[in-house]
Amino acid sequence: MALERDKCTEIALNVTRTRVTVLVFNLTIIVFVFSLLVTQDTTADPHALTHLTSSVALFTGFCLTLLGLFWLLYSQNFNSEGLSHPLPFTLGAITTHLALSQTVTAFMHEYLLGIDSAVDASRLVAESAQSLVRLDAPGGAALLVLFLMGGVVWVLTTYAGPLTVGFKSPVRSGWRWFFAAYYFALQIPIYWVYARAFQLQYLPADQPTNMLSIFALQFFQPALWVR
Repeated sequence: MALERDKCTEIALNVTRTRVTVLVFNLTIIVFVFSLLVTQDTTADPHALTHLTSSVALFTGFCLTLLGLFWLLYSQNFNSEGLSHPLPFTLGAITTHLALSQTVTAFMHEYLLGIDSAVDASRLVAESAQSLVRLDAPGGAALLVLFLMGGVVWVLTTYAGPLTVGFKSPVRSGWRWFFAAYYFALQIPIYWVYARAFQLQYLPADQPTNMLSIFALQFFQPALWVR
């Protein structure tokens, strides 16, 4: 009976496979976007910082993807059932959402940056080139729709997803504080590095900056996608 109760709290193999498939798909997107950045950098100024924040997001997304795969593979039992232990599975599921959020940041920032660059190249008047980033200008509504779409996906993968995983985990509720600590242990160093990259890319070296405020903005990264 004890063995049967333990099996009831374990995760079905198909559920684990779904997370692994998502992470592999995420890894494919990271490689694709990174290859685009490398292609652009071959024709650009090697000292430019145009893609610094996107590259940092891709790198952290890559590392989180591998970490998520580790937890999910580690969670599996080596027996005929192949069920997954709930504790490492939950850590892997949380990591999966955070990896997706970093990929969304890299993709949306680079995509919106590309739109802005294309408009700059096609406009004859400099004032018109800057009008895309204003929501009341022609084309601003389209940019707002793209921004909202990416922002909603980012919020879901960064906050709603991990929160749902933590509450739905079959691990007893006392472990939820551990899941929260794990979440912030991943997010805080990542956001600090991203804040530093943002400072190097967008802020002049001689301009005094408040790194704490830039770091705080990382908890809502969509606000930094359009500069």
